[in-house]
Amino acid sequence: MPSPLFAHEHPLSPCSTAHVHGADTPPAGTPISLDSPFQGPGTQVTVIWPEQPVRRIVLALPVEKGDGHKYGHSLHEIGRLPAYLREGTVFAAPTFSQSPWLVNHAFRADCRQEDHLVRVVVPTVLAILGTQPRPPVHLLGFSKGGFAALNLLTRHPSLFTAASVWDASLLSDRPPHPQLIDVTGSTARLDEYDVRHNLRRHAPVLRKARRIALGGVGTLEADWTAGHRLLEELRIPHDAYRDAPASHRWDTAWLAPALQHLLTLEAGFLPGARVREE
Repeated sequence: MPSPLFAHEHPLSPCSTAHVHGADTPPAGTPISLDSPFQGPGTQVTVIWPEQPVRRIVLALPVEKGDGHKYGHSLHEIGRLPAYLREGTVFAAPTFSQSPWLVNHAFRADCRQEDHLVRVVVPTVLAILGTQPRPPVHLLGFSKGGFAALNLLTRHPSLFTAASVWDASLLSDRPPHPQLIDVTGSTARLDEYDVRHNLRRHAPVLRKARRIALGGVGTLEADWTAGHRLLEELRIPHDAYRDAPASHRWDTAWLAPALQHLLTLEAGFLPGARVREE
């Protein structure tokens, strides 16, 4: 079972100053507008609701600020997947005011992306369930979204159950992206979100169960190789696969195996879960 909350984790309840519009159960693909103290105006989370009873929530982490689609559209591609991969799953795609590395800026109150996700987005999606039992919440992403998913799993292991990433960024030894430097705001804050450091720091918790699927290879082959090597070195159980070549964008070519691996992780981690293959 998930470990207890770390001291730096926030409680699972919406921030008292965050206001939600249209939080009733929405039809498929309906955006929910959010007034968040941690982001600028205009953020939202778009939710695809399953026809079946809800068994899990999957957060599709973005790679562009706002509602940018230069690298494709996560929910459009997810909607093209086989039905068995989407059965019982709530898919939620949040937006952010700045480049979404899912970090908290050192000084700016309106650029606290991690807080926005953990304290506003996740509670908003969970609130839609009403009195239903809380399902597992998983992380899905590529590129900077993969970087963010791994960081979030290490920092909030009792909130997020598993992370399935493809072509994840900054797992190899190369300089941080200028966007990441901008949204962290200080060297100390940048160090706090070093994904390799966080995997090392929280390795004892992550060794308890298989919760990571590391997919590739697209553009960032060196990151996949370095990430796989680090997880092996740290003895963190994980699924590593290279059989999902695709363009560096939202694409069913990598989403299908990424979601299949996510379901497999869930089945191994949670009592009573099962995985279906077609």
